Amino acid sequence: MKNIYLIGMMGSGKTTTGKALTKLLSISFVDLDDQIVERVGKSINDIFATEGESYFRTVESELLLETSGGRDQVVATGGGIVLNAANRERMKNTGVVIYLKTSLNVLWDRVKSKTDRPLLRDRDPQETLAALFRDREPLYEAGADKSFLTNGKSPESVAVEIYKACFEKK
Repeated sequence: MKNIYLIGMMGSGKTTTGKALTKLLSISFVDLDDQIVERVGKSINDIFATEGESYFRTVESELLLETSGGRDQVVATGGGIVLNAANRERMKNTGVVIYLKTSLNVLWDRVKSKTDRPLLRDRDPQETLAALFRDREPLYEAGADKSFLTNGKSPESVAVEIYKACFEKK
């Protein structure tokens, strides 16, 4: 089986849905953000604070390149992975890209009290989230093979939807 890449905004449920999907498919799970933390030896907040977003994106792209050489894995990506055209192309060429589509209001409800979102550490995090959403949504839409709405759904129910639509033997 090719890799399955989950893309979407922060708070869309990529990690939790990915873990649920791996159980249904009996394949491995990779969280690129966890891989970055392990590689660099710092939290994502610390990486952004000390090294900057550009460094983070470079490490993210390197790890995607390494991970994409594998098979039979669900890969939860970071929300900004689609900003790099080479990343979008690599995912398309090595797997199925699934966009976990979530409305801006639901995203805000999910992330507003989180402290591990460095891009939202400014004076108007809600407007920052809205700007990121406006910038990234067209990239998610264009890069995805399939999209699944997550509003009002548990990660497990989204995983079942993905499984039934994409992988269940008919």
